[in-house]
Amino acid sequence: MKSRLLHSAGDLIGERYKIARYVGEGGMQEVYLARDLHLHRDVAIKTPKNTSADKRFGRSAVVSARVNHPNVAKTLDYIKDGDAQYLVEEFIDGLDIKKGLLEPFFALDPSLVAKILHHLAKGLDASHRADVIHRDLKPSNVMFVGGPEVHELKITDFGIAKNLTNPIPPEMQLDVVAGMPDYISPEQIRAEFLRPQTDIYCL
Repeated sequence: MKSRLLHSAGDLIGERYKIARYVGEGGMQEVYLARDLHLHRDVAIKTPKNTSADKRFGRSAVVSARVNHPNVAKTLDYIKDGDAQYLVEEFIDGLDIKKGLLEPFFALDPSLVAKILHHLAKGLDASHRADVIHRDLKPSNVMFVGGPEVHELKITDFGIAKNLTNPIPPEMQLDVVAGMPDYISPEQIRAEFLRPQTDIYCL
């Protein structure tokens, strides 16, 4: 665990969400388990680790909220408290595919792989129907529960997602290639116009 975290157990966010514990971090954000004191349920709280991630954070919350599907982590709330920003998502009490399947097992059963790809395809289809391209589909951004049998699967982290109906303003665009090199499509590498096929390539 990191030696210095942005929050600790007991911190109250937006006078509603009480931090329970640190869960982990992604490339741009820290993730916490919190309790929704209004609706009495557990939620995931995500907040940027540094100012370089701040510009995209609020926009990513709006983009991810467009997608509603059982195979996509649901966006529940967005809070801005002074300079701090928080994205509230449903809490998935499981592991990502990288840590839970690819690292511990030498090989996966073909039927399990087909099951995973089937649910990922359904989640991506719902995203594309909402005119949202994920752009960063990779094993660490797919959560599952139920152990190796995979009872439930959800796509997470729309931090660099693109809304086709409301493109990123020029002043927020970065002159960098976004995405994991092992999975990004050729058009992402060339910084060309992206379409839903980009996510299909990643899949």
